[in-house]
Amino acid sequence: MKKLVVALLGSVFVLTSCHVSSRTSMYGSGGRTSYNVAAQNTTNQELLLNLVRLRYSDTPYFLELSGITTQFNFTGKLLPSIKIPGFDEENPAGLGGEFAWSNQPTIQYSPLGGKDFAIQLMQPLDLRIIQGLILTGWDVDRVFRLLIQNMADLSNATSASGPIPSSPPNYKKFFECLHLLRHFQAIGQLKIGLRYIPYDGKDIPEDEIYKQRPNAIQVSFPVNGEDSDRLAELLEGVKKSKGRYVLNMRQAYNEEAEIGVMTRSLLGTMYYLSLGVQVPCRDMTSGVVALTQNTDGSIFDWNEIIGDLFTVHCSPYYPQNAYLAISYRGNWFYIDDSDINSKRTFVLLQQIYNLQAKQQEKEGPLLTIPLGTSG
Repeated sequence: MKKLVVALLGSVFVLTSCHVSSRTSMYGSGGRTSYNVAAQNTTNQELLLNLVRLRYSDTPYFLELSGITTQFNFTGKLLPSIKIPGFDEENPAGLGGEFAWSNQPTIQYSPLGGKDFAIQLMQPLDLRIIQGLILTGWDVDRVFRLLIQNMADLSNATSASGPIPSSPPNYKKFFECLHLLRHFQAIGQLKIGLRYIPYDGKDIPEDEIYKQRPNAIQVSFPVNGEDSDRLAELLEGVKKSKGRYVLNMRQAYNEEAEIGVMTRSLLGTMYYLSLGVQVPCRDMTSGVVALTQNTDGSIFDWNEIIGDLFTVHCSPYYPQNAYLAISYRGNWFYIDDSDINSKRTFVLLQQIYNLQAKQQEKEGPLLTIPLGTSG
């Protein structure tokens, strides 16, 4: 009987220990979901950190999380500790148990640098990225504000694509254009396609077009009122075709040295968004951060351009309602969890980073608008 009790108790300890170890390894604090959340948070924190660095004219730096492996170890043993009924003081006996598990993760980081990565950061963004983002549902005005610095003769704060400029940029007509484009997108009447236009102006077979990297963006909207006419007036070179306005803008200068469409680089996009980072007054007055001045000597407020798109707040203490926060130069910089616009813009930036900095050799199909043009 005593041997049976000992055997049963031992079985209970062994079975219970195995169950706890297995479940903890998958669902506990060291499980897959925990690593997923931690990897996502640190990736977002790194991107926010680099935006703050650019606001302070510091050098951005990237570490890629290239791998995570983990090993779970489980140990268990029986110890004499609990008195077993039926044994007396002259013949004492006891039974106890001890078990433990450990998690040994190995995390691999790879610094991103060198010539290839620098090229990916600094080269103008591929037009296919812009089209792909719009086709997946992103607002055209949000995408264009981030990724296009010139469209036809309209400037979108071109000087903001690098270190903070000393004088205010031009942007108001570009914003008016985006407002109208967003209007037509909202009612389902905006079409944006990509084309390849040979530099010599000669036509090439259609099957050859798909082998070429698109170098022109085509915008089409209906001819039906004042909004259409105003947008056509802003976008010089628009032609009519089948009841619609159509404009082809090549990603280059033409023979008259006029630009069609110029996209920002990934680094230029980050410089642009870094202007939404608020900094302490002492850093402004001490000259730690660069400032933009109006013609009358007053400080230009970049919130006029980017405030409704992206804002990073600053606090000497850890924020209580932060969507994302990082510590830098003795302060906490954070995106407020209730700021939906800033959160969406940050998610968009993360997608752009993944598409451009880790661009694959195999590209998606080229989508064009099947419209001819006539005068």
